[in-house]
Amino acid sequence: MTQGIWLSLLQRQGGAPIGWDELVVGYDFGLLSPQEIQGWVGEQAFRGPLRQELATLEGDRTLRFEEALWAACGEATGKVPRPGGKRWAAAQDRWRVALLKDVMDAPLSAEALAVAVESIYEKVGCPEDMLGLWHRPSPWEKKQGVANRKAITEFLKRKDDDHVRA
Repeated sequence: MTQGIWLSLLQRQGGAPIGWDELVVGYDFGLLSPQEIQGWVGEQAFRGPLRQELATLEGDRTLRFEEALWAACGEATGKVPRPGGKRWAAAQDRWRVALLKDVMDAPLSAEALAVAVESIYEKVGCPEDMLGLWHRPSPWEKKQGVANRKAITEFLKRKDDDHVRA
C-alpha cells in the first residue's frame, strides 16, 4: 500500500485497519492531504459513484474536496462522523493515541517531548483525559512547557487496555 506519512503512522501505531472516520477526522485536523486520501481510496476494493468521484477529483474540482469526502464517507458507511459524536471521538482518539505513541517511540529529550506533546494538543485537540500529559507554566515564569512522560505512558496503557476490552 502506498500511503503517505500520516496514514502510515496511523497504521503502524494504531494497528486496526484505517477507515473512513479516520480519513474525515484526519483531513479536518489538517493531517491528511487530498492526495493522500485519494491514494487510499484508489487502493481500496470497494467502489461506488461518490467514492469514484472522490478518487478522481483534479484541477478546479478539488475545491469541492471536503464535500466529496463527506459524500463518499456517507456512501461507504451510511453516515459521516461529526464533531462531538461518538464516531468522531473514536477517530480523534485513534489519531491522538497514534501520535503520542509515535513521539514516545522517538528518542526525544524532555524539552523535545514537551514540544511534541504541545503540538499534538494543538493539532488534534486536548480532551479532558489528556490534560495531565503536558503542563504550560505561567507566562511570567519564562519556562518551557513540560511533558509528563510517566502520565503519557499510563495514558497509552489505559487506551490499549480499553481497546482490548472493546
